[in-house]
Amino acid sequence: MIFVVLALCSSAAGTAIAADPVAVVGDDLDQSCGPPPPGHPTMGRRDYRARDLNRNNQRDWRFHEYYHLRPAEAQLRSGKNLQDGVMNNLHFVLHKVPNNEEALRILIEWDLAGGSQERYALPRCYFAWARQFAPDDVVVWNYGAYYFMRKGETDRAEQWWQQTIHIDPDNAEAHYNLGLLALRQSDYDMARTHAWAAYANGYPLPGLRESLVRAGQWRDAPVGSSATVP
Repeated sequence: MIFVVLALCSSAAGTAIAADPVAVVGDDLDQSCGPPPPGHPTMGRRDYRARDLNRNNQRDWRFHEYYHLRPAEAQLRSGKNLQDGVMNNLHFVLHKVPNNEEALRILIEWDLAGGSQERYALPRCYFAWARQFAPDDVVVWNYGAYYFMRKGETDRAEQWWQQTIHIDPDNAEAHYNLGLLALRQSDYDMARTHAWAAYANGYPLPGLRESLVRAGQWRDAPVGSSATVP
């Protein structure tokens, strides 16, 4: 998994943050994007997390990887045919496996690289459909939050990262990025609390802690403490 980190100016074990559920399923994305693609004609939509469950799933995953995801990524890396060529492949995979982690990652990179097309839905809709299909999949929420942050939708990104830690209270990436958002708003207590959780759970980048140090707002977490977001 790639680290999803916001751009800002450039621990105690066991610290955790419990978040209330965030009601984002059923928001305006669902209304604006409409119903998801129907999936495979006979098998419907399938969960990426079950890709190794049986031989059929393993076979389908290899097919998607070799014949759709690798070509899409190769086109993206070449910088050529960033129009329908990439989305042809991504749509094929995502309408069958809406929470396919690799396809969502490539979708983000393609859109941020200036990809455009007219035949398929907007990238935001594929995230809306993925979270409808797999509302307990942390990767969908984490990647979606990163995507919306990069598109300037800070409030939606914060909601999606909050949903990530509702599902997985120890998710280091979500805590780190929520800490960066809190730091932007000069909410140092919240930024520090998320930083404690991120570093207690192994987040490797020091930027959030260093920013708090420069602001004179860093201190180590109390030993054995448990932090809760109000």
